[in-house]
Amino acid sequence: MEPSKIGSSPERVVLLHDYSEALGGASYLVQVLIGELRRRGIATTFIAGDSGARFDRSDVEFLPLHGTALLERSKLSALTCGLYNHRAYAQTRDWIARNDTPGTVYHLHGWSKILTPGIFAALRKVGDRLILHGHDYFNGCPNGAFFDYPRDRDCTLTPLGSACLKSRCDKTSHAQKIWRVGREVLRRGFQQCGAHAARLLMIHPGQEAQFRLSGWTAERLRAVRNPVSPLSADRVPAEANRGIVFIGRISAEKGADLAARAALRSNLPITFVGEGSEIEQVRTCNPDAIFLGRQDRAGVARALSSARVAVMPSRWSEPFGLVALEAVASGVPVVVSDRALVAPEIAQAGFGLAVDTADLDTFAGVLTALHRDNHAVEAMSRAGHADYRSLCNSEETWADEVVSQYRQVLTEASH
Repeated sequence: MEPSKIGSSPERVVLLHDYSEALGGASYLVQVLIGELRRRGIATTFIAGDSGARFDRSDVEFLPLHGTALLERSKLSALTCGLYNHRAYAQTRDWIARNDTPGTVYHLHGWSKILTPGIFAALRKVGDRLILHGHDYFNGCPNGAFFDYPRDRDCTLTPLGSACLKSRCDKTSHAQKIWRVGREVLRRGFQQCGAHAARLLMIHPGQEAQFRLSGWTAERLRAVRNPVSPLSADRVPAEANRGIVFIGRISAEKGADLAARAALRSNLPITFVGEGSEIEQVRTCNPDAIFLGRQDRAGVARALSSARVAVMPSRWSEPFGLVALEAVASGVPVVVSDRALVAPEIAQAGFGLAVDTADLDTFAGVLTALHRDNHAVEAMSRAGHADYRSLCNSEETWADEVVSQYRQVLTEASH
C-alpha cells in the first residue's frame, strides 16, 4: 500500500510556529503548507507566536499569541521568558482543552525564537499526534546546530552529555550556552525525555545521525525533503552574466563574510540579498559589495537574473539549503560549502560545485574559474534548470508526503 493511502485524512491540522509571516525558510514553508492543506480541504488552525499583523487568510482559524522575538527583548526579559513563555503555554493548552479531537494532528515547526520550551508542556497530552519539523537542530542540540562556533567545526558530541556540558560551543558566550542547556533540559522534561512526539520530520536524510545522537529513535524519524520552486520560469542564461549573489541571513554562520572576501580576492562584483546583524562587518570585508536588503520573491528573481553564480558558504552543515536549490532551479549555478548536506548531491548532479569555502584561495579560485568558462557555466545552468527536482519536492508532492505522515500518525495513535 502506498504511504499516501495509509489511514484517513485528519479532521484538523494545528500548525504551530514562532512567526506568522514568511521571514525565512521555515516560516515560508509554513505558509506553503497552510495553502496546500486548505487546497485539499483540510481544516487548519495556525497558532503563531507573534502578533500576526500581516496574516490575512480568512479560511484558517488563527490564534496569534502576541509574543516578541527574544532578540527584540531586553536581556533580562529574553533570559526569563526565553526559558518559558507562559502565555504560549496557557493559550495553547486552553485551545487544546476546548477543541482537541482524536482526529486532530499537531505540527510544530519552530519554537526557539518566541514559543520556547513552554509550548511542549502544552502539547504533552497530545504527544501521540504531535509531529516536529527538523528545520534546524533545536529538537536535540542546545545551540540548534551541532556546531562549535568558536572553533568553526561540526560537533559530534552527545547533546547534554558531560563533554557537551563542558564544551564552550556557543557563538555568544559560555553563559549563553548554559542558558541554552537549560532550555533543552526543559524541552526534554516536558516531552518525557525528549521523545514524546510521534514523528520528527527531517528536511534531509543526512540529519539522521545528529538526531539519533539526541536520543531520537529511527522509527520516529522520517526524511521529507523541502519543496523548491524556481524563482524564474525561464532559465537564467548565467553564462552571459557576471557577478556573484549571496541570498540569506547575513551572518557569520552563513559565511557572508567568506563570500565578501572571496569576491574581493577574485575581483568580482557581489550582491547580498537579505538582512542580518553583521552587515557592517561584511561591508568592511568588501566595501564594493551591494546590499539589497530583504526582498520578496520577485526581488530575489531580479538579483538572480543578472548573476553568474550563487554562493552558499555556510560554516555549519546546512541541513538543506533552500536558497541554493532555488538558484539552481532558476538556472544559476551554485558554489556551496562542502559541509552542507546537499553539497555532494549538487556536485554529482552537475548543478554546481562543492568546495571548502573557508579556504579563501580555493573559494576565490573557483569563482574566477567559473567566470572564465562559459561552457561549464552553461552546462551547469541547463542541468540545474532541467533536473533540480531530483533533489527536492514540489510544493504539491511535499504536502502529499507531510499529509501521508499525518495519516500514519493518526492510524498509530488509534491502536
